[in-house]
Amino acid sequence: MKMKLLFGLAIATGLSATISAQQIHDTVTVGASYVNEVYYNLQSGNKNSIVRSDWDLAFAADGVGFGASVIRVNDGMGAELYLFSNDTADWSTLDTTGFNWAANRLINADTTWTEGAFNNFTPSSGFDLGWGEYSTITHIVSGSRIFVLKLHNGQYKKIIIDRLQSGIYHFRYADVNGNNEVSTTLTKSNHSGQNFGYYSIQNQQELSREPGTSTWDLLFTKYVTDLGGGMLYGVTGVLANINVKVAQVNNVPDVNTVSHTGQNYTFDIGTIGYDWKSFNMTTFQYDIEDSLVYFVETANQDIYKIIFTGFGGNSNGEYAFTKEYITNVNINELAEQKTILNVYPNPAKDNINITYNGLDNQTYLYVYDLTGKQVLTQVWNNGVGLNQEQIDVSQLQQGVYFLSLVSGNKTSTQKIIIQ
Repeated sequence: MKMKLLFGLAIATGLSATISAQQIHDTVTVGASYVNEVYYNLQSGNKNSIVRSDWDLAFAADGVGFGASVIRVNDGMGAELYLFSNDTADWSTLDTTGFNWAANRLINADTTWTEGAFNNFTPSSGFDLGWGEYSTITHIVSGSRIFVLKLHNGQYKKIIIDRLQSGIYHFRYADVNGNNEVSTTLTKSNHSGQNFGYYSIQNQQELSREPGTSTWDLLFTKYVTDLGGGMLYGVTGVLANINVKVAQVNNVPDVNTVSHTGQNYTFDIGTIGYDWKSFNMTTFQYDIEDSLVYFVETANQDIYKIIFTGFGGNSNGEYAFTKEYITNVNINELAEQKTILNVYPNPAKDNINITYNGLDNQTYLYVYDLTGKQVLTQVWNNGVGLNQEQIDVSQLQQGVYFLSLVSGNKTSTQKIIIQ
């Protein structure tokens, strides 16, 4: 993460970097029937509004997921993705007769940008990235699965991502019966500084449609979520950018006095999400939860307090809220509260030693594979301060993983390699 250095201010005042500001009332409008999505910058209030229907596929461009290989679909517009086969040889004989559509539906994760619909299922190995397998020798991701994509206009296409090589996605799609096959590419470098590059199957066009990653904090949009029990539903809400953390504070007695300190900040992009509002079947308007506060920490460590005050629904797509600049996270505080101090050996085969700074009486360890699946978890009862633990990784398959330690309200993550 980038740090906003405020040494001059800190030295001159001798105070912590806590700065109060007035509440600002703002609105973001995505339009009637939610036809647009809006990328919002908290500091400037800048709103970048873009038509939501102009794309079908989103390909990770700059640093989203392992090797930036994530592929998402426009499910907020009604697109649906299905895993059809784990054998690319089935391409020419694909037949959907008797296909179990419900059991094979895939959706974008609404907790992280690093799991798109093409990646969002249990991998078969440590190098299975969903749509393809990563080679540690050639550094090429080669396609290993066939998908069926229902476009938001109701058309069905079969699609295969052939490979990701030298920063270029090679993919092809066709009608389910094989007609109208198109082979094409999308080049990451065309979307430098952006999370994703986009492609319209209906227009056979590569698109650079989203603003630079560093220029926005929140995305006001529509997306699909799992309401439980496999019930998939399109919702309107707010997603956070990839380097933005959000803390949700429920049942607040006084939203004007609640503090940002000690809250549970998370990189879950759907922390704000959609459920701060509910539709009232009596008034046919949206009720807003009045004891709910969000604290948003931007990539520059600026913290804002967000309180939603209204939602216009389908008629105008207007979000109403207040925002208040709270503080910039103190640099010394960050250093003091760094959790992971050392991880060795790395690469490892059997055991890994972790030296860490305990910020609470309990520390939680999580290890995730490249798809974001949790493969190892432990809870340590430790003292506050310097600690060391050893974990057994001998049961993990060879590959790249991410080790995450949570202590107090701080999370530290480090990449590890298992040989």
